[in-house]
Amino acid sequence: MFTYTTSRKKLLRTIIIVLAALTVIAMIIMAVAKGSKVVAAEKKVPIYAVSRADNHISITFDCAWGNSNTDLLLSLLKDANATATFFVTGEFCDKYPEDVKKMYQAGHEIGNHSDLHPHVEGININDLIEDTRECSRKIKMITGEEPKIYRAPYGEYDDNTVSTIEGMGMKMIQWSVDSIDWQEPDADTIIERVISKTESGSILLFHNDLENTSQALPDVLTKLKQKGFSFVKVSDLVYFDSYHIDNSGVQIYDASALLPTAKYSDNYLIDEAMEIFRQNLTLQEIYNLTGGATPQLLERTGPLLDEEHMAAIEEASFEELKEAVENLIRVAEREGAGENASVTTPYADQTAPDTENNGNGNGNENGNVTQPSASDTNALNGESAGTSSEPPVGSITTANNFFGDVKAGQPYTSTAATTPPVITTTPAATTTVPPAATTTAQTTVPPQTTAETTTQAAARINEEIK
Repeated sequence: MFTYTTSRKKLLRTIIIVLAALTVIAMIIMAVAKGSKVVAAEKKVPIYAVSRADNHISITFDCAWGNSNTDLLLSLLKDANATATFFVTGEFCDKYPEDVKKMYQAGHEIGNHSDLHPHVEGININDLIEDTRECSRKIKMITGEEPKIYRAPYGEYDDNTVSTIEGMGMKMIQWSVDSIDWQEPDADTIIERVISKTESGSILLFHNDLENTSQALPDVLTKLKQKGFSFVKVSDLVYFDSYHIDNSGVQIYDASALLPTAKYSDNYLIDEAMEIFRQNLTLQEIYNLTGGATPQLLERTGPLLDEEHMAAIEEASFEELKEAVENLIRVAEREGAGENASVTTPYADQTAPDTENNGNGNGNENGNVTQPSASDTNALNGESAGTSSEPPVGSITTANNFFGDVKAGQPYTSTAATTPPVITTTPAATTTVPPAATTTAQTTVPPQTTAETTTQAAARINEEIK
C-alpha cells in the first residue's frame, strides 16, 4: 500500500512537471510567432519620398562610372537656378576628384553611393560599414564635409542594410520618380515620365554620363518650375528628427512631436494644427485661410494634418476656429511663416500647456494673442495699410471660410482678394460675429468705390464700430 501511494505521487508530480514544461514551450512558441509578426510589420525601408505641401522636390544623380557630362549638367542646373544632389562612389572620387569638387563648389550636395558599388542586400555588416566609411572618407577629403545621406548601389537593401546605415548617422535614400535614363530612352520619353509622376516631396533619379539625360534635363527643369516646383538638396527635403516612414517609403513628419510656439486656442491639437500651418504655409496662404477652401489651398494643406488633428478641427466650434486662425495670423506676422518661420519654443507639458503668455510677451490670461498690431491701429485711424511696416491682420467674419468648408465637406471656390483682409476690431477688443448660418449682418468692410478715399473709408468704419 505504501509503495502504491508513493508511486502515484511521483506519477502526479511527473505529469505536473511535463504539463508545466509544455506550457512554457507553448508560451515561447507564441512569443516567437508574435515577435515574427512585429518584425514583419516593422520592416525597415529607406526614404523614397517625403510628405510635404511646399512643392519642394529633389533631383538626384548617381555617379559611379564616367564623367562625360559633368560640366554640362552643372551648367544646365545653374541656368535653371536648381540645386541637386550627386550620389558618388568612392571609385568615382578616386578617378574624378575635380568633378566632385566642382559639384560641391557649385552648391550641390554630395551623397554616399558606396565605395566599390557592391550588392549590399545580404552583405556582411562589417563589410558594409567598411565600404560606406571609405566612401565617406573620400568625399570628406575632397569637400571637407561628411555626407549625411546614403544611396545603396542598384537600389538594393534589407533590414540590416537600413539599420546599419541609420546607425552610422545617415539617412538611406531611394527615389519615387525614376527617369529610367539608364535604359537609354529618348529625351521626350524621359521628360514625359518625370513630369507626369513628380509631386511635392518627390525624389527624382537620374544618372550622369548619359547623353539622353543631358538632352532631357533642360525641359525637365523648365516644366517642373512651370508647375511650381522648387529644387532642394535631399538633406533639406527629408526630416532628421520626429518622423516615421510608412510601408511605401514615404517619410512623414510626426505632428504629435511638434510643440507650438504660441497658444492659439484651448485645444492643444488645434494648437498643433495651427503651428503646422504656420511652419509650412506662406503668410499669404495663411491669410487665405479666412476665405473658402479653394482647390489650391486644399492641395497645399491636405498632406499636412493627420486624422487626429483633422478630427479636432471638425469637432471645434466656429468661434474656436475663428479665434485660433486670428491668433495664427498674428503669430505668423510676428514670428514668420513657411521657410521664414521661427524655431518653436516647446511647452513644458504638451497635454497641459502653460497658459501665461508662453513666452510671446503678447498674450492675455489664456495665452491667446489678442493685442492688435500696428497695422490694425493704422487702418482704423484712416492710414493706408500699404504705408504700414507690416500687413494688416486678417479676420474670419463668417463661417464661410476654409475650416467651415472643410468641416462641411463641401469645398468652394473663394473669390477673396489676394491681399490680406482687414480685421474688424478696435484696439480694445475683437468684434464677435455669429456664423453665416444666422441672418445677422456681417461686419466685413464693403468694397470701396472709386469716389471714396481711404481716409473716408476708415472714418466710416469707425462710425460703424461705434
